[in-house]
Amino acid sequence: MARFFSSDLALKIFSVLAAVIMWMYVMNEQNPQVTYVVRDVPVKLENLDTSKFALVDESRKYTVNVKIKGRRSLITNIKPQDIEAEVNLRGRIEGENLLPVSVSVPGNVELLDFSPKEIMVSLDSIIEEQMQVSVDVKGTPADGFEWVKPIAKPQAVVLKGPRSRVDAAKVVTAQVDISGKDSSVVSTLPLRVLDSQGKEQKDVSFRPEVVEVTVPIVPVSSVSIKPNIKGAPLEGYIVKDVEIDPSIVTVTAPKDALKQLQSISTDSLNIQGYTHTVTKQVNLVVPRGVKILEDHAINDATKAVKITVEIEKAASRTLTFTPDMINLKNLSPELEAAVENKDIVLTVAGPKSIIDRVNENVINIYMDAAGLLEGEHHLKIKAEAPDPFIIQKIEPDSIKVTLRRL
Repeated sequence: MARFFSSDLALKIFSVLAAVIMWMYVMNEQNPQVTYVVRDVPVKLENLDTSKFALVDESRKYTVNVKIKGRRSLITNIKPQDIEAEVNLRGRIEGENLLPVSVSVPGNVELLDFSPKEIMVSLDSIIEEQMQVSVDVKGTPADGFEWVKPIAKPQAVVLKGPRSRVDAAKVVTAQVDISGKDSSVVSTLPLRVLDSQGKEQKDVSFRPEVVEVTVPIVPVSSVSIKPNIKGAPLEGYIVKDVEIDPSIVTVTAPKDALKQLQSISTDSLNIQGYTHTVTKQVNLVVPRGVKILEDHAINDATKAVKITVEIEKAASRTLTFTPDMINLKNLSPELEAAVENKDIVLTVAGPKSIIDRVNENVINIYMDAAGLLEGEHHLKIKAEAPDPFIIQKIEPDSIKVTLRRL
């Protein structure tokens, strides 16, 4: 035994043991085992069948916190990306899925714990839905023209995408500019899918991606509506006012026809014997070749307007005019006129509620001297009153006028 301990082999063995003991001391005292929490380790979503499902919120990031154990020198260098955390989406269903998280760490450290153990992942089914194409018309045509309802070919497209995105889509639109145009516009245009706020739904695909849009541009004119009132109220009553709603309509027709069209008449409205206000829907009498334009759509049906005929008790008022208040029309510039000094009395009828509004200033009283030569003439006195007043009587109805050469 003494020989063994004095041999070289024994010395070598003791050296190795000393080194091991020293290494263990250093490892335990200078680089000890420690625990550490790695925060916000990203969780990978694996095996999602993208032909059937999509994440409801693709921007959401899933993370876990992982507790590990190992030598200090190793632990302090581990980053979240060095740890693998994942959930398996194979075989999942639409809606909320509570899924277990699996975590693996590098081989030189020990996994102690992690949280959360499960995460909730919401899935949308991939669906298809047909939607009509809407044409957004921008700009204003040339003067005297208007656009009518656009036509898109095809009229509908098929949307495809996550159910929530497709359900949020409210309009599929193509935009066309018709500024300054005086003839129909035909364009091949790209489509956009918009939600109720006008925001584009980029997660939704559609087919086809373009459509052919035709926007008819037609000549138009705004014409007044003339009511065709027949008959008269009962004796002692008078028409105070006639209102038409609408009073003007926009029409389209060949250009030559539009130039000659000043107004459109209505079917007759008979007020014979009425003593009260009348309101009725009355059809327009639209000339052949003319069509009504309403909200950029051609109205092929018979257009009706509302006519209100206001009827009141009648009253009368007399007005006196002196000769100098009479207007002598069409007098030759080579002649001067002397009018007989005689007052003219007018009897004017009108609605009782406003008869006081009529006076000498609103009456046009005149005589016509067209073609008359020098000498004495008895001229007919004429008078005009604004609606709804009526000239009932002029006394006298004529007066002597003497014309002399200047």
